[in-house]
Amino acid sequence: MAKPITGKTHVGERREKRSNGDIYVYERITAYNEKTRKTYTVSQKLKGKIKSGTQEIVPTRPKKYKSDEGFVDATRRHTGLTDILAWVGKVSGIDDDVRASFSEGDAAKMLSIARYWIGSGGNTLPRLESWQVMHPLPYREAITEDVYGDLFKDVGRNEEGVQRYFSARAARLGESPVLAFDSTTISTYSENQSEARRGFNKDGDGLNTIKLLTLYSVKAREPMAFTKQPGNIPDVISIENTLTQLKCLNLENPLVVTDNGYYSQKNMTEFALRNVKFLTLVDPNIVWVRETVDALRATLAAMSSTCPRSTRLSAEQLLLECTSSAGYASDHAMARSPVMKKRSRAACMCMFTTLPTTKPRKNSPSVRTCLN
Repeated sequence: MAKPITGKTHVGERREKRSNGDIYVYERITAYNEKTRKTYTVSQKLKGKIKSGTQEIVPTRPKKYKSDEGFVDATRRHTGLTDILAWVGKVSGIDDDVRASFSEGDAAKMLSIARYWIGSGGNTLPRLESWQVMHPLPYREAITEDVYGDLFKDVGRNEEGVQRYFSARAARLGESPVLAFDSTTISTYSENQSEARRGFNKDGDGLNTIKLLTLYSVKAREPMAFTKQPGNIPDVISIENTLTQLKCLNLENPLVVTDNGYYSQKNMTEFALRNVKFLTLVDPNIVWVRETVDALRATLAAMSSTCPRSTRLSAEQLLLECTSSAGYASDHAMARSPVMKKRSRAACMCMFTTLPTTKPRKNSPSVRTCLN
């Protein structure tokens, strides 16, 4: 007579030998299926393993189960130009300096307009309101024509805030910053601009111009300060305004770099009297420059003054090509040779003049050459 079917489960043990000799021991629960008349496994649990050459069961590493603590709280978002500009403003400190110099509302408007101009490639401001709908900006409200019109009027009259911002940017430059100084002209049809005058126009469009003077940080690669002046003032006179601006910024040992448009003995004297280091381009045809070069000719012909791109081309040889006077007649005979003429087309000599911080003697600057 067959055993009665009770429906109970049976707890047994199953051993499985691996290729390395270890035996894994499982606790298996089985039951009997009356319909199929077969025994099936209900569940199976690993108890441990018997290492090769031993008889003792040792526990194995517990299985890792997924839990709430194992999940990472992550989100996906799209990043565009406005996010990058926000990051640049934060890292560079521009956002903090603007907010520290102006009211919160004006600062948010200025930062929003700046990001709009960069992001849109300099589009006109009437398009800002529609552009603002699809791009998050610091100023949440609509920037209409009346809003930015009032903003420009208020900021233009707030000279204290402007100078506070320039000082904040200057404080981030550190000691002995290198500042490039240059100017440009802005043409205007307006007759209401007090600085608009008839003068040298770099665009050549014949309009009245306003001259914009800019101090540019060479290391930070960003404009640090600017000022306006009438368009009929020549570049050579603009240095006085720059030196006044430097004094207000409280920079430590700045080095001002200019081109030959700002060269004059008066400007060099102003730099020296104010103890400001400078680097400028000088015309080698000036008499005192030629005299100084003659006094330093032995030094210029030395190996230390050799062109780094050509060991056969020295500073003295380049000076022969760039100097034109009766005293250089014999040298010009050699400079006019085909070899020297060929070199003169490929070489460029920059005369950089520096003065000591103490009061210099008349017509006695030191001159060094930079070969490019």
